[in-house]
Amino acid sequence: MRFAKKMLLFCFTMWGTITSAQDIHFSMFDMAPLELNPAYTGFYEGTFRIGGIYRTQWQGLSINSMSGGTDKFSGYQTPSAYIDVPFGFPSPKVKKTGARMKNWAGIGISFFADQVGQLSNLAASLSLSYHLGFGKRGNTRLSLGVQGGIAQQRVKDPTQFRFEDGIILGGGLGGTYVQVSDNMLTETSAAYPDFSGGLMLSHRSSRFGLEAGFSLNHFSQPKYNFLGQDFKESMEYIANLLVDIGLTDRFFLRPLVFYKNKANTQDLNMQLLLGLHFNDMKDITLFLGGGYRLFDSAIMRVGLDVKGLRFGFAYDLNATGLSSKIYSKGNRGMGFEVALSYIAKIYKNPVVKEILFCPRF
Repeated sequence: MRFAKKMLLFCFTMWGTITSAQDIHFSMFDMAPLELNPAYTGFYEGTFRIGGIYRTQWQGLSINSMSGGTDKFSGYQTPSAYIDVPFGFPSPKVKKTGARMKNWAGIGISFFADQVGQLSNLAASLSLSYHLGFGKRGNTRLSLGVQGGIAQQRVKDPTQFRFEDGIILGGGLGGTYVQVSDNMLTETSAAYPDFSGGLMLSHRSSRFGLEAGFSLNHFSQPKYNFLGQDFKESMEYIANLLVDIGLTDRFFLRPLVFYKNKANTQDLNMQLLLGLHFNDMKDITLFLGGGYRLFDSAIMRVGLDVKGLRFGFAYDLNATGLSSKIYSKGNRGMGFEVALSYIAKIYKNPVVKEILFCPRF
């Protein structure tokens, strides 16, 4: 999560921690479908879907302050929520036979907030998608999605910021900070329209499932202004892969891969989950597993699906040791995520015409 690469502002909080912003990334990226790729809008069987995810990272981390003491960093706080609805116009044949629709559309809205020290980000977006089925049963699908909304960045207290050149002039992180007056923020908030697009190829069979997606965020490269001149938001490229492999009637494997590239900053997240489907009547499935975010952290996950209800919990443990001088010895950055979603299925009760039998005598 960073500002555009060209931005001259390299923000520090009053504890000396680097603040980064704008683009969120969840360890359970599959539990935030509309933030992952707008092509996931309406990609399910049901009437409507509602969900949310909350992430906190580096809570209570000890920071060596600029004054020489030790402070507690408040960490990252990132909640996100969404609701989406699939809809379509069934053909007369589908209406008559009750067969599954091969093509349909989806619409949804999503929100997220990201709080990092003095810097906060808010966004609200509208997503539209279309799902096109191929084959006799439509088990192979191509999904296209677009997303547009409003994003806002806001600085709570500009006086608590530390700038890169002030730290350099003061002799680095171990020296005394030098206030640079010509770098003071000219604006404390910026709002701008933001647009994204994505596509996904999926396939489902009795014991195999595949979802391969690609999305492009900030393709309009919106401008924002904090230092008296405009800066462009860099485009962001995201690719994801999810595979379901049935081992038996009860067990299956779910490999997941997430890759992000923005301004030559890369993020690679690889996971493997084991699923146990242990109740057919109540449709209950348990997930256990984990993964690794390259050069960053180990991830442990647990999840539970009960019919249309999905619950997920993830724990991230920093694996690099936080070697920077601004962090006290013995610290390890930790992150927690909690996610919940629900797919409602509301169908009309079939109208059964009464049949009267006339016995013969």
